[in-house]
Amino acid sequence: MITGELKWYTVATTLEAAVYGALTDSPDRHGVVPGAIAWDACDCGMLAVSIAQVYPSENFPAPQAAKVGACDAPYEVGEVVVQVIRCAPNAEGQSLYPTTAALDASARQVARDAHEALRAVSVRLCEMNDARDISDFLVRPQVIQGPQGGCVGSELRALVSLMRN
Repeated sequence: MITGELKWYTVATTLEAAVYGALTDSPDRHGVVPGAIAWDACDCGMLAVSIAQVYPSENFPAPQAAKVGACDAPYEVGEVVVQVIRCAPNAEGQSLYPTTAALDASARQVARDAHEALRAVSVRLCEMNDARDISDFLVRPQVIQGPQGGCVGSELRALVSLMRN
């Protein structure tokens, strides 16, 4: 079981490595980031993983609603966010809009990234659960994000349960 003060960082780095290794077109920028994931430079793409929240739970995945006896809940649940971001097509030359070919290529890239990220996270969490590194997990719906600020991509969230220590 993953434990210690850096247990959530360990979960995040494990998932980041799994997704990075699964991407057909791996971005140069990748890693675990604190807090909300900033889309500040997607000229070369970006894979970012963050822990959005952590909460006590007596019954995964529900947050603890009330104090349990004299002790806290036996589990902590962390919400892991995985984003794969690419550049969104922009207008070129005198055109006021991107070409349909550029939009199609972007849609293909985002779809491939989303599929590869979802598969990598699902497989790795299943392996971690089988190895009893984690207590349980639940992969949430994947959402396509953007385009915004010249970027487009996918966001995947997963709930992961660890024993409290």
